[in-house]
Amino acid sequence: MRDFLATTATLALVVSTPALAQSSTSDTPAAQATSARAQGRDDDIIVTARRREENIRDVPGTISAVTADQLQAKGPVTSGGDLINAVPGVRFNDVASENLAEVSIRGSGTQRATGADSGVGLFVNGAYVGSSTLGGRNFKTVDYFDLERVEVLEGPQGALYGRNSEFGVINLILAKPKFQNSGYVRNQFTFGLNQDRMSAVVNQALSDDIAVRVGAEVYSQTKGFYYNPLRGSYYDSTNGWNARGQIRYRSGPLDMTLLVDGQDLKLPSFLNTYVIPGGGVNPQIPLGYVQSRFTASHEGKDSMQQKSLRVMLTSSLDLGGGVSLESTTMATRWRSTQQFVSGLDLATVSQMRALGEIGTYPYDQTKTDVRDHTLYQDLHLTGKSGDLTWIVGGEGLYQRDTYDRTVVSSPCTVTLAASFCTGTPSAPVCIKPLPTSANCPTPFPLAYGNFSDTRQRIYSFAAYASLQYQIGDLTLVGEGRFSHDYKTATQKVTLLYTGANVRLPSTFSFKSDQPAWTFTASYKIPGSGGTLLYAKAGSGYRAGGVNNGSFNAAAPNPFQFTYGNENTIGYEAGVKSSIGRSLFVRVSGYLSRTHDAITSINDGCAVTNACLSALQIFNVNGGTIHAKGVEAALDGRFKAAGGTLSIALNAATQRATFVAVPAGISGLPVLNSPVAQIPDWTMSATLDYRHALGRDLNGFVNVSYSGQRGGGQDTVTLATPYIPMDDVDLFGSQVGLTYKNMQLAVFVRNLTDQAVQVLKFTQAGYPLSVRWNKPRTFGVTASYRW
Repeated sequence: MRDFLATTATLALVVSTPALAQSSTSDTPAAQATSARAQGRDDDIIVTARRREENIRDVPGTISAVTADQLQAKGPVTSGGDLINAVPGVRFNDVASENLAEVSIRGSGTQRATGADSGVGLFVNGAYVGSSTLGGRNFKTVDYFDLERVEVLEGPQGALYGRNSEFGVINLILAKPKFQNSGYVRNQFTFGLNQDRMSAVVNQALSDDIAVRVGAEVYSQTKGFYYNPLRGSYYDSTNGWNARGQIRYRSGPLDMTLLVDGQDLKLPSFLNTYVIPGGGVNPQIPLGYVQSRFTASHEGKDSMQQKSLRVMLTSSLDLGGGVSLESTTMATRWRSTQQFVSGLDLATVSQMRALGEIGTYPYDQTKTDVRDHTLYQDLHLTGKSGDLTWIVGGEGLYQRDTYDRTVVSSPCTVTLAASFCTGTPSAPVCIKPLPTSANCPTPFPLAYGNFSDTRQRIYSFAAYASLQYQIGDLTLVGEGRFSHDYKTATQKVTLLYTGANVRLPSTFSFKSDQPAWTFTASYKIPGSGGTLLYAKAGSGYRAGGVNNGSFNAAAPNPFQFTYGNENTIGYEAGVKSSIGRSLFVRVSGYLSRTHDAITSINDGCAVTNACLSALQIFNVNGGTIHAKGVEAALDGRFKAAGGTLSIALNAATQRATFVAVPAGISGLPVLNSPVAQIPDWTMSATLDYRHALGRDLNGFVNVSYSGQRGGGQDTVTLATPYIPMDDVDLFGSQVGLTYKNMQLAVFVRNLTDQAVQVLKFTQAGYPLSVRWNKPRTFGVTASYRW
């Protein structure tokens, strides 16, 4: 806390003198507190969801936009979930790891095909930032630094956004340089974590034609909630930085912005906490074992590091006659490394051995190392002539990914009487858990583990077009795209230390041509306060690909090296309408049918059957899914008790089930079973109240809620039972004061300190371990804007 106060005071002194001279009245917190966007209204929000600027209320479809002011009003943004937890029908699957977290929209699920591309398109400034490798199904932290707004489009978006926009799109729009001098400094301190988060952004107009925007964010943390006493480290630690620099040139018909940003962050790793019941349900730990939620010892290392570098050039050229040329070019390079363990520490296992239990091997270790290089280019023309609006364009994507995975295992058989073998072949180590434990065999008979290396290339090219025609109050829109995807992967698996091949290097490829389309009809009822009725149908797809794994001839389910595209056709109808001058309501219903659903299964192997090896998980096209749902949202703004009260409420109910599965393949989902990771209900609410307390002094209170009910965690198979997800009720609040250009606020996350098991692991149908959500946290934020 002392560091927080010192840092805030220093920043305020550094910037206060020039900032006061440059302040624009419209940019002060007091003015923003009364603006439509800061209060949660979306009637003035201009979005680019359909690759052209338009008012959000005029878009015939389910689209939500959340501004940076709305996000900050609720409290600090700490994960991708904070960006979308107020959007109906959208869920962030937070599994306590930035590498593994992902988004689901309208029945897309998330655990159905881990390792495949996401069924939700992830975009920043209109450029695709997702990937099929580990860490590519979630945004990076730098992606939501210095945001302008978040746009969420639900339903198939394949016609305009292409591959992997099968169930919707999330597009993060970054704040770009403006032609006025402005900026902010913000310092946030979170108690319990002892985390200090300092950010600063400066926007400067260098001339009438050139403006720059430079910003950085630094994380420093010394404590945490989840602790490993053996290593004296915290699992949930964040340290490092984000930074971005932009320069914008605007002269006559040309407007272009060059952006360079990056991050180097140590992020929280995950902790699996054992919750094994007694009674002999677990043969290795028959007496059962329940670990502390917050304290767990491991011999191995737990860490996660994400580094990225991105260059982006966006430009717009007005060609005259209502025609403009839009271009987005992006090159990125990022790397994500993670280390984790699943065993217990030696001391705990030794105590288990004394009680006649085998326990677990305490020296296992897994390390993943992912590197991604992406080149993206979109170029399109937009035009308008009378009642006709059109778009024609093309898109190209190239990705080069490398995925290395190192797994350390025991080079000796683990039994009740055995000692533990570890070390390396050149320096073997034998550790006796008990004085009576048998000596290790000489030499160690088994491998020390394995190293798998996958190198993947993705090429995707597409042409697309959109045509909109307005006939009075009736608008008709047709959109289409044709894509060509090609993916190739080379894989090899070797033994640790020796380099001997477990499987010879092999190369597999996947190629597909895919059309996508959308048709929309909307009607604005005259004299109804802007009531918009619409109906649409559209298609989208998730790209197939190549599995990473080893073929075992003894496997009950033969390993398959490739799988095909997943295709969805969706239908939607809805209404958007103002009720008086203070309320805006949206209601929509949808149906979708997904063919060749990409589904994860395993080959049925185990060390105790003919395979003599651990199971392999891989993706197949596992059947047909039907999904349906209804979504509703209400936004309002009222005068109340001398102040302004803004509300935003929404709820969604959805169902998705496997209605057909292929014959002749074991391990597929049970017929009519639910799709994994889809709550039966999601809901959220935000209340924001602001009141003038005196000259230049304003107070505000913001209360937010997000919840979910029902749904299953994993795909249900004959071998995997239905595992219900926990109900969720998370409350947050932020209370503060603004005085002229300064703001001081106190925030709380997870107000009721609800404990949620965000991921549950089972063995033979019995509980094994779980991951928990973040506990209640308090913090304070001080900011200065000009």
